Amino acid sequence: MKKFIALALAVCVIFSCALCGCSTNADPVETNKVQASSDKYRSFYQIWIGSFCDSDGDETGDFEGIISQLDYLNDGDPDTGDDLGVDGIWLSPMMPSYSYHKYNVRDYFEIDPEFGTLEIFDKFMAECDKRGIAVIIDLVVNHSASDHPYFIKACEELREGKEDGYAQYYNFNKGVNTACTRKVTDTSYYYEGQFSSEMPDWNLSYQGTRDYFEEVVKFWLDRGVDGFRLDAVKYFADANTDGIEFMTWFYDMAQSYNPDVYMVGEDWESASVIYDQYKSGIDSFFNFKFATSTGDYVITGRNGQTKSFVSALKKYNDNIAKRSDTAINANFLTNHDMPRVSNTLETNEQKFSASLYLLSPGNSFTYYGEEIGIEAPNTTNDASYRTAMIWDNDNLPNIYVNGVAEVEANPLGGVKQQLEQEDSLLNTYRRILRLKNQNPEIARGTITDTLESEDVYLGGYYIEYEGEKLLVIHYGGEETLELEITDEMLANAEFRGGVVTSNAEDYGASKEDWNVAFKKGVLSMPPMSTAVLKAK
Repeated sequence: MKKFIALALAVCVIFSCALCGCSTNADPVETNKVQASSDKYRSFYQIWIGSFCDSDGDETGDFEGIISQLDYLNDGDPDTGDDLGVDGIWLSPMMPSYSYHKYNVRDYFEIDPEFGTLEIFDKFMAECDKRGIAVIIDLVVNHSASDHPYFIKACEELREGKEDGYAQYYNFNKGVNTACTRKVTDTSYYYEGQFSSEMPDWNLSYQGTRDYFEEVVKFWLDRGVDGFRLDAVKYFADANTDGIEFMTWFYDMAQSYNPDVYMVGEDWESASVIYDQYKSGIDSFFNFKFATSTGDYVITGRNGQTKSFVSALKKYNDNIAKRSDTAINANFLTNHDMPRVSNTLETNEQKFSASLYLLSPGNSFTYYGEEIGIEAPNTTNDASYRTAMIWDNDNLPNIYVNGVAEVEANPLGGVKQQLEQEDSLLNTYRRILRLKNQNPEIARGTITDTLESEDVYLGGYYIEYEGEKLLVIHYGGEETLELEITDEMLANAEFRGGVVTSNAEDYGASKEDWNVAFKKGVLSMPPMSTAVLKAK
């Protein structure tokens, strides 16, 4: 049954501590303990390896560079509060490839020399293990590079008229040319290449291909990798292959080597298509409906109308749970294939969007630099979405991405500058992630109900997990809200913390009083803020 809430909207008497929550009580986000994760539920950070940190001055990021910045992401002590607070890393493609993006792989058992060696990768994995960071790697299963040894051999054999050798690893046909096929030189054969002539599609129904990828999976799991981001799962299905069947096989196969392996698939299709992908048993598929410039996280971050947002989030989570009882939603704002969120939202809107997606049930994925508001220099070029991480505005990196111009200073400051600003975007991310990590029920729980309100700017959802019950409230209005939390709403409510993503000065308020507070059963929320409460 929906919970009906009694609320009163009022303009806060800004300098009144009684109203705004200024009190001697300690901030729970500063005092509550963080519970380090030991399961598949993680706050992931996506690293575009070539753009993150260059250790040797060759204008390309590398694994030694990532190692040097791991303490920024996670220093190994959950309670220091001196790091970003992520406990998972998703690595962009890292295997040998002639392209800058590495999505056309020539060798699935090596590290591209631009990034390092297998020995350095092992060192990276050991450093992540020390910090409790789970690592998943981008695995390109749909296609290989056209200079992969198997494809080269297949084309050579086809020129000799041999179809029953290496040609079985790819989708070849004779004399049939379509929009997605490419001609094999000096033959009448064509091959499927959904993305380009340099990316021939694997024949995923062929047992030989499956045996090959079983070797690949085992190789990386043996090196300590915790799972895989599966690229372009939409294209697994073709005339020869049932995509759901293949993903089921792939996941089951990987589980036979590591029962705790984690996988997340990429499919840009509609929500209904993504729902059905969960029938494969794979843990997660990226929630594209809520991401991108037209997604619920970004739209709500801009307009503040959280009432409809929480209903949509519950509906989405309910739908994936119907397909799989082990489904883990994969929440994000942007990734390497789209303009950055800072190209769409103002700083405070970015903060509010961050609160929405990081505190949604499931796993979160933060694209590198998103936490400091890096902007793409243009919105029409993939390489522009993958520019260098800005560690210090006064010492810009000499990293170039596929010809994109020299890096410019970040308008909000680099990591160094934002760490020194109490209310910076970076420090807001750190606070939200700390609040999330202090309340593990948020990621792991089920949304069982939502608050009902006549206020379109007030939305809340109940999360239940292993006998615990939380209430997450997002408020996007323009006036401070005072909300009575009755026992009917949440019995014996305990305030677990809050985040304010608006600026006090924009409302003529005192910065010291601009907090989410809970006093004598009344929750006080400034504009664009989030609160977490728990039933004792």
